[in-house]
Amino acid sequence: MNTTQHPFVNQYLDDLARMLDHLPPGDRAELLAGVREHIEAGLAERPGATDSDVSQVLAELGPPEAVAREAYEEGWGSAQQANPYAGHSPQPAPARVPISDRAWVPVVVALLQVLALLGVLLSVAGAGVYMTTEVSGSDGETVRTVDYHLGSTLMATIASAVLVLPLWIGVALLVGNSRLWTARQKVVHLLLLPATCLVVGLASDLGWLLAGERGLNISSVAALLLAVVGGGWLVVRLTVAGRRRASDPVSPLA
Repeated sequence: MNTTQHPFVNQYLDDLARMLDHLPPGDRAELLAGVREHIEAGLAERPGATDSDVSQVLAELGPPEAVAREAYEEGWGSAQQANPYAGHSPQPAPARVPISDRAWVPVVVALLQVLALLGVLLSVAGAGVYMTTEVSGSDGETVRTVDYHLGSTLMATIASAVLVLPLWIGVALLVGNSRLWTARQKVVHLLLLPATCLVVGLASDLGWLLAGERGLNISSVAALLLAVVGGGWLVVRLTVAGRRRASDPVSPLA
């Protein structure tokens, strides 16, 4: 088979001919003949050219669209002929947004944080329970005894922290690799769960040591409110900040 009659060559020239349809017939035929000669010259340097050789020659020549665009831009044809490629310069493909910088990341991080916080709070909810016993003495007076195991809440908090550790690791990976938050916001995200565990785990024991039963009750409720209200507020603020950064095309991610 004549290499210039190769199916790859025929397809290339057919495509180019269609793209040169706006040129006068004479100019189109002249240009196609020149392209064929160029292909023949390239294949002549490759005796016994294979399909790979033909493809390489065509690749060196460039895609048919590029050849047609160049022909129109160089002024082939009469001045009245419209350039179909005018004003249609290829636009660069938009940069691919990394997974950690996409708009859904703040929502996923918020869900992981909430699940982790709930896991800790529910696990230690009954750890600070104490028992009271009242015994009547021989003199008729009632003796009230409070039985609380010091360190029980802290141990329950540590156990729950181990259980929710995979959720915290997910938060750390997404937040650490993302540009949706500032360095300070990332630190807050990463310290939220450890700080909650520390407060909840130590509050009951601290209250018990300072003020006994009353201190135990007050400190436990205060720690719970701080974790729910304060932690929830921080999660909402950080989520809003991340979503705003992801959806703002003007603000560069840094």
